[in-house]
Amino acid sequence: MTIKILDIIDHKYQYGTQRSLILDRMPAPLFERRGNLLIGHDSGFFRFYAYERPDGRWKAFGGSRFSIPLVDGTFEEAFGQWWDCFPADFRGLTYDHGIGTVGELADCHVFAGGFHVDCDLVDRWLKAHDPSNNYHKYDTRHADFGKHTIESKWR
Repeated sequence: MTIKILDIIDHKYQYGTQRSLILDRMPAPLFERRGNLLIGHDSGFFRFYAYERPDGRWKAFGGSRFSIPLVDGTFEEAFGQWWDCFPADFRGLTYDHGIGTVGELADCHVFAGGFHVDCDLVDRWLKAHDPSNNYHKYDTRHADFGKHTIESKWR
């Protein structure tokens, strides 16, 4: 099932503008090996890991253990050797925006990072829709909940 962008929020703050995507579901990428890389993809959303042997306390994700699902149905067991990365051949083809779903943002208003999205998906959505400027649009506990546009102090 393809992921649909429901909304985009362009949040202005003192250091610039932060873009976040509201999705109908979170990406669940399957990964394929390409040399020392694992490249995960789901509906135009990407995640990347690069292999580097852990050494002593030098471990990816603090040595956290997790399973990385591969396209062939198997799993790569991570225990500190798979580092988050961004391959050079994807530069200019993807954006690095925060993502979340309406339900997740209502429970905990934090946008997830670590995913990259195909530029064309975002650019097509923006041609047909007006992004919100309200960072708290999906935060049920905030006074600006539900408002598409708010007056920003960071013009």
